[in-house]
Amino acid sequence: MKYRVTAGAGLLALVAAAVFVLVGGTDGGQPSGSAGTTTGRPTATVLVAPPSPADEKPAGAVRAAHRPAGSAGNLVLTAPAQVQPGHQATFGGRWSSGDGERVDGAVDLQRIDDNSWSTVTSMQFEDGVGEVAAQVNGSGVYRLAYGGSDKVGAAVSAVRVVLTGETLDSRITATAESAEDGTVSVTAAWTTTGGVPITGDLVLQQEADEGWKKVTTVTTNRKGTAVAEVEAQDTARFRFSYPGGDRFGPVVSDPAVALGDDVRTIPVDVCDDSGDLDVLPNGVGCHYQPVSAGTFVAAHDYLGNAWWNSIPIGSYVELTGELPGLYEVVDRVIAPARGAALGPASDWTCGSSCDVILQTCQGKNTGFTWLRRVGDGPEDLAQQ
Repeated sequence: MKYRVTAGAGLLALVAAAVFVLVGGTDGGQPSGSAGTTTGRPTATVLVAPPSPADEKPAGAVRAAHRPAGSAGNLVLTAPAQVQPGHQATFGGRWSSGDGERVDGAVDLQRIDDNSWSTVTSMQFEDGVGEVAAQVNGSGVYRLAYGGSDKVGAAVSAVRVVLTGETLDSRITATAESAEDGTVSVTAAWTTTGGVPITGDLVLQQEADEGWKKVTTVTTNRKGTAVAEVEAQDTARFRFSYPGGDRFGPVVSDPAVALGDDVRTIPVDVCDDSGDLDVLPNGVGCHYQPVSAGTFVAAHDYLGNAWWNSIPIGSYVELTGELPGLYEVVDRVIAPARGAALGPASDWTCGSSCDVILQTCQGKNTGFTWLRRVGDGPEDLAQQ
């Protein structure tokens, strides 16, 4: 399996001397502007941060459960855990420099919208303390963010989840792949409904005669994925589950079965835009017509298509409907991004190495499985 990583351009950081503003009155005839108190200890200083809005960029991983940080950090957000839908919530903050000086200035209050941070309003800090009221229409994930300047470095707070009743929804997809040593590798991908990775503990279960039984517990990484190795037959069925917590509600993945040499069938429709992609029936892919640089069959992983990313190389699939025929799986690329962050489709084509590319997400990543047409149907395998 190939993992293609795009290199980002380096950033040149300009470091300038910080400007400190002394506050507090003088005492005992000390010259105005000198640092001192009646006890002889220096007064606290305040660092003034110039305006620097934070970028509205894709969100990183969100913890499944709130954990008090061992170190609060330089930028701290406080928020109510619950608020009535459509009501105002009071968000508070504390801001200090790495050296402990209080920081004054404006910081963005941001909320995750789909899979990116979106600025809600600005919080003004005075003497290192800020507060702002904002309307909350639905449950969401919030943070404070400062873009950075030559006086004050960029800063983000830990996230806070504000609920308006029910906990947040999430999705888990499961894929299974058998190995020659008799083990099955089961992969979980856990994200918000918008595709933001979630880190936390999931329970791997295996189907038995008496129902689903726990096998082990796995912890997803910052890409929202985790892998468990299990001794089992190819026909064993697995799923991942999360019982629910203070942020996200209960969720269970669709079952996953290790794929052998049997030919699996993928029904293929036609999509004229992303809206068509969102309403595909479970287990159906679509020939995505807006893309001309290569032939892509796309589908959401959470609509029964996560198994595409675990089809063994060298096995076969049959496409029905659009692009009908028997195809050999010749390669796979896992891209470390999804959606618009992938860039143009031409970056992920296979050239003459394949005829069709299956595309579906895997947590924060995207899988591109290359197919080469070898016949009209499974009956052609006997002639090879």
